[in-house]
Amino acid sequence: MAGKDSIRANRLKKVLLDRKRKMWIELRDELFRKLGKEYNAQFDNPRDIEEMALIDIIEDTGIAVADIRREELEKMDEALRKLEEGTYGVCSECAGEIEEERLKVMPFATVCVKCKSDKEFFKKATL
Repeated sequence: MAGKDSIRANRLKKVLLDRKRKMWIELRDELFRKLGKEYNAQFDNPRDIEEMALIDIIEDTGIAVADIRREELEKMDEALRKLEEGTYGVCSECAGEIEEERLKVMPFATVCVKCKSDKEFFKKATL
């Protein structure tokens, strides 16, 4: 059984590292390529109040997106820490194994599909 767990852990580690690498590349691309010289030039010479308002919206949106990505990267780091501890991929509700397919889609998931579904069902039932 330990061999099977080790193989699963190695597969999950690869998924986590690949996803984290992709997220860093996307964040770096967004911050440095899209917000490069052309974007900075817009800040230097806004022509009117509407342009200034648009620049503010673009800047706020960019910051919000970057903040969301930063939070996701922090969750990825937490998932990697859990992997090293041997607790990654374990449902925090039922202590069962979280399906690999779920972890591939959402690598920082803390509950299995059944527990998530149950939680959503009870949440809707109490509304």
